[in-house]
Amino acid sequence: MGIPASGKSTFYRKYFSDSHVHINLDTLHTRNKENILFTECLDRGSSLVVDNTNPKVSDRERYIPRALEAGYEVYGFLFRGNITDCKLRNAGREGKSRVPDKAITAISSAFEYPRYDEGFGEIYFILQNDGGFEATEYICD
Repeated sequence: MGIPASGKSTFYRKYFSDSHVHINLDTLHTRNKENILFTECLDRGSSLVVDNTNPKVSDRERYIPRALEAGYEVYGFLFRGNITDCKLRNAGREGKSRVPDKAITAISSAFEYPRYDEGFGEIYFILQNDGGFEATEYICD
């Protein structure tokens, strides 16, 4: 979960690309294709990462209950990047991977912080810095 250019996809590539299926609207393009792949992963018991902004509880409800019903433990990774830094990283993107700056601001404004009662087993706060990442346990009310 996180605003555009906060490091979600880079984190996936660095830590999960060799072992987890990548579920991402940037590459799948439609919710239908995303749902098909998500369902296939759940049916097979495949390890997966949902790499989308998922700023609202209602966005995350698309995945968490189904994953829990399938016997998965759900881990949340919260990428809450600084808007200015995210806009700078976004400016370095090309083509469709670059989003309008106003999208970064809008998603940040609409963001609903995750809660354990959504079904997460663990939640981590991820901070991108100097090309690396720092993970700390996320404490929420």
